[in-house]
Amino acid sequence: MNSISFPLSPFHPFTTTAAFQAATAIAPAVIASPAFAADSIIQAMPTTSLALEVQFGAYLAVLLGTFFPCLFLVNLYIQTES
Repeated sequence: MNSISFPLSPFHPFTTTAAFQAATAIAPAVIASPAFAADSIIQAMPTTSLALEVQFGAYLAVLLGTFFPCLFLVNLYIQTES
């Protein structure tokens, strides 16, 4: 039975052990390197005044999204009872 060896595999006769060891040493170093983080998480957070700002459209969307379905259901109930 013939075995197939790929040119980039470590079992290929032309692949040197030094090249294979160098390639396997780089992979954990890349995985273990830390990501570039912000200087401080506190600086990245929004301020208190910005976090508490709510636009008028949000209030309107909540009120209309609550009242219109309720009015529709009340109207539907009244029509079915009469």
